[in-house]
Amino acid sequence: MTLKQLKAFLVLARTLNYASASTELHLSQSALSLSIKSLEEELGGKLFKRNTRRVELTQEGLSLIPFARKLLANWEDMEKDVKQRFKLHRGTLSIASMPFVTHAILPEVIKIFSSEHPNLSFSIHDIPNERIIENVLDGIFELGICFEPVMNEQLEFKPLFDEDFLALVPKHHLLAQQNSVQWPELYACPFVTLQHPSIVRHLLEQNAQQHGLILDLKVECHQISTLSSLVALDIGVSAIPRHFQNFIDKEHNVLLEIENSDVHQAVGIVYKKDGELSNVSLQFIEALTRFSYASILKSA
Repeated sequence: MTLKQLKAFLVLARTLNYASASTELHLSQSALSLSIKSLEEELGGKLFKRNTRRVELTQEGLSLIPFARKLLANWEDMEKDVKQRFKLHRGTLSIASMPFVTHAILPEVIKIFSSEHPNLSFSIHDIPNERIIENVLDGIFELGICFEPVMNEQLEFKPLFDEDFLALVPKHHLLAQQNSVQWPELYACPFVTLQHPSIVRHLLEQNAQQHGLILDLKVECHQISTLSSLVALDIGVSAIPRHFQNFIDKEHNVLLEIENSDVHQAVGIVYKKDGELSNVSLQFIEALTRFSYASILKSA
């Protein structure tokens, strides 16, 4: 059963005249007759009673009308919806993103993208770096924004910016009097950081080991905003991604540059190599690529 057969059936059912139906459908009468005959053969019986003077619907033909109308309407709705999605007039983009990127960067990008495509909506899932990679591989999300993963033949990674770290200390801490700090000075203090399996936690612990040190862990938490509040209360010191600096309580905290730091990693978009990305995902990747990430730092 085809869409053309259903259209032909409905027009003939309405006109009950092969000549009129053929004209409306831009078909020859023989082509229309063949289409109806083929549909009847597929369904297993006659839909119309024909003689030399008139065409009438059979009971089976009458019963088919509401189903055919519904199928045709559903098809037209589907066609319209998909066309709207290709033109970015409709749709929802689901993105998996690291919490600090969701908080510090995505709102600005979404604001710009939404001004260009006001009928699109977003579903943002801020989850740990490792889960982003797993979920993209499993096809749960088309796009993820995360730190550069270990080489994976199934994934494509498009870098957006390089992320390094700033020291975060309480306003009245001894280190706050300095213009900058070194990693060993920071690691010598009680430390507040994110819980495993945070990639931020992994990078900081890895760096501490390279200095022959172990984090003097005082408190671990899930969110950098919580971490900032804990540091402000002089519970410990920390280090945060640079792009998060605008969202720190600077009334009670001080941010310091870290001397000779080689702790940095690319942040970018990850997606499956063999996947066919939707049009909205392709357009959002372009928007992320165009965005000026330096502007976030300038406003600090």
